[in-house]
Parts: sequence; structure tokens; C-alpha cells
Amino acid sequence: MFYKGVTIGLDFDGTVVTHEFPKIGKDLPHCLETLKKITNQGGKIVLITMRSGRTLAEAVAYFSYHDIPLYGVNSNPRQEHYSKSPKIYANIYIDDAALGCPLVFSDLSTKAYVDWLQVQKHLFPKQGEGLIKSALMEEPVYDTAADDKPNKFANFFTDMFSKLDLS
Repeated sequence: MFYKGVTIGLDFDGTVVTHEFPKIGKDLPHCLETLKKITNQGGKIVLITMRSGRTLAEAVAYFSYHDIPLYGVNSNPRQEHYSKSPKIYANIYIDDAALGCPLVFSDLSTKAYVDWLQVQKHLFPKQGEGLIKSALMEEPVYDTAADDKPNKFANFFTDMFSKLDLS
């Protein structure tokens, strides 16, 4: 189960498609189905990319073509109500350059790209699986600036790292 209101900050090249900038790369396995599942269950996607101008417009059109709604493009629309920070707020960031993001190498690309099967396991864990379930999925996640409820995400990383053996 994925909770309504969770905002995903999503990179494009190497995350949604293979690295072929300035062209649009090949679709990554299981990405589109995962993104549709996120939005169908009430999640919001904010595209966070270094693309600009024509190449940004092409990336936005890619999502439209695949019927995946974007909540924001290089900005979170709700954020302007509570912060002037240029950092884009999201509950979860999925980016091939992010530390800990699951990657895969294959003949599809000369560079590593996001392993969406592993991402699915974290976002949609089965009963009793995954660290995210215990910390994030017990109750809905609220955007504290927009909702008048506690932010369950605030302690997510503390809870997650306390369960890991980093030795």
C-alpha cells in the first residue's frame, strides 16, 4: 500500500530512461508500471532534472505521453507556501546518482541505471518486508506545511538506520 500525499522527487536520465542526453533514452524496465502505481495510489511525482529548455520540455512530454501526471517540474508547488529554499522538497528521492539507490548494469545501457524491481520492493513491501514499511507505511505521510497532522516521515531515516548493521 502506498499512501496518498507522498511526494517522490524523481530524476530523469538514468532513473526513468537510459543515459542518452540530450536525446530521450530507452524506457527502463519496470519504471513506467511503478510510476503509474505510485500515482494511481495517490502519490505525487516531482520531476527533478538538470534538463532545461527544449530537453526539459521533451522529458515532460515523455510523462504526458505515458499518462503519468507530474505534480511539479523542478519545483514542488506546495513548497512556496512555507519556504523560499531552492532545494526541492519530497518525502522520497529516486535518482541514479543518490547514495543507496539500487542500480543495475545490463546490455540496455553503457551506464548503470535504477533497478526498478528493487525500488518496488521498498515502495510496496509485502507484509513483514522492508525497512520502509515499518517506518513509513504504518500511517499516512503528511506534508506538515500543508496538513495539520504530524509528519511521520520526520523520523524515517533515524528509524531506518537504527535497524541497519553498518559495521
